[in-house]
Amino acid sequence: LSDLLSDPQARRLLVPALLMSTTTTLGWWGISTWVPPYVASLAVAQGLAADRWASLAGMAYNLGAVCGYVGFGFCADAWGRRRTTLTWFVLAWVLTPVLFLWTRQPSLVLVACAVNAAFSLGQYTWCPTWLPEAFPTRFRATAVSFCFNAPRLIAFVGPLVAGSLITAFGSYGRAAVIVSTIYAVGICAAPFFPETRGRALPD
Repeated sequence: LSDLLSDPQARRLLVPALLMSTTTTLGWWGISTWVPPYVASLAVAQGLAADRWASLAGMAYNLGAVCGYVGFGFCADAWGRRRTTLTWFVLAWVLTPVLFLWTRQPSLVLVACAVNAAFSLGQYTWCPTWLPEAFPTRFRATAVSFCFNAPRLIAFVGPLVAGSLITAFGSYGRAAVIVSTIYAVGICAAPFFPETRGRALPD
């Protein structure tokens, strides 16, 4: 870790990497936490079983996430790491109001959950795909672990902030859309991390 932090080139890579990782982690924890209770609230409003629809939402969300994990890898090989990561950030941001503000029918909400998850949770694939290709061998694993886990010291506030916003606004939708603005940080940081598709791993 001291070798990683004392290397000037590595430090320049760590800044955008940490910002992108914080975006992914905070965006996911601050939004996905509220998907099951949000869908349950829609179900109750229509006289449906809240527990059943919350469970269905969780399953749809995780199914979408798996598709997002796999799809990211293929797209990163086809389009490049940076372009794919930016695409996942943008679509996660755009799809948040689609899920929380513009979809009201429970059956359609399940589809929106799956599609949203493909990008909001599926974007985690950029970490094992892009990060290892940018750092030298001597501290590659340390750099990946540091970038992946350090943002969790910040991201724990996501559900707390989202919960406070839900209480303040009286709804899940506006709170989720506000939290989703964190994706702007990742969109701004990604251009500063080097594209690595087709390049040899640094020694």
